[in-house]
Amino acid sequence: MKDFTMLSISLALIGGISWFFFGKKSNQEKNESLSGELETIQLNISGMHCAGCAAGIEATLKMMDGVKEASVNFATSKGVFTFDPTKITKQQIVDKIKELGYDASFDLENFEKKS
Repeated sequence: MKDFTMLSISLALIGGISWFFFGKKSNQEKNESLSGELETIQLNISGMHCAGCAAGIEATLKMMDGVKEASVNFATSKGVFTFDPTKITKQQIVDKIKELGYDASFDLENFEKKS
């Protein structure tokens, strides 16, 4: 009986954890992903001195309303951002990066890396 109780509790915990991580999306998230209105931009970012700088930019931009994904690569000095243009503009993303103390540019060809 004791083994059955432990097994039941374990299965309940595993089910709860699985639901938490892999459960259904909320209606708002479903509508946003179905709308297909997300845009992606790639920016050159200079002034980063380490991978921590890149991680800080990523974390800050992911918290902004309208930014769905942010990926910054210190080695290439590039950032890729997926966002909802109805909530945030490209210029607001660039302005936020500059507010953090880095330089950002849309010009991928004529960009001077400043690290």
